[in-house]
Amino acid sequence: MVELATVAEAEGDDLLHLLGHGTARTVEARRWLAEQVGAEEIAMAMRELEGFDEVLRTLLKKLPIETLLPALPVDELLAALPPEQRAAGLTPEQRLAGVPPEQRLAGMPPEQRAAGLTPEQRLAGMPPEQRAAGLTPGQRLLLMPDEALRLLPDDYLRSLPEDVRAQLRARIGRPL
Repeated sequence: MVELATVAEAEGDDLLHLLGHGTARTVEARRWLAEQVGAEEIAMAMRELEGFDEVLRTLLKKLPIETLLPALPVDELLAALPPEQRAAGLTPEQRLAGVPPEQRLAGMPPEQRAAGLTPEQRLAGMPPEQRAAGLTPGQRLLLMPDEALRLLPDDYLRSLPEDVRAQLRARIGRPL
């Protein structure tokens, strides 16, 4: 039994060093390995060698990323990774880039979608009739400016529900 790494060091044999789980130090050794790995007729025999995967991994780790990237289709690489690894290190903005806004918000309750928005931002782009949708007539009355509310007759204001009258009293400073 021979320890390849030791013999390779002693003999200065780069190919033997490579097979002994070392690294290819010369261009010739790297070229030889590339030819062996890429040769269809002997590829199976090379893959069957004990430690082949380790030697190949060692070689690939030594190659600059610029050399590896053209040979590796990005879509295939990403498809091989679980989603949490694909998104690791990305900012929220980067994770959502390319996702249409309606899909970003899908499934979120309205209060979460509107969280953090000012009232003006919540209503931006809505026509007036939609802004008041779902409000009772008394609540719609509270949308009017104080100056307009002060012009309304007391008889009318007294006909409104008590909760609306209480808010009107506080706003216009007039007993109802």
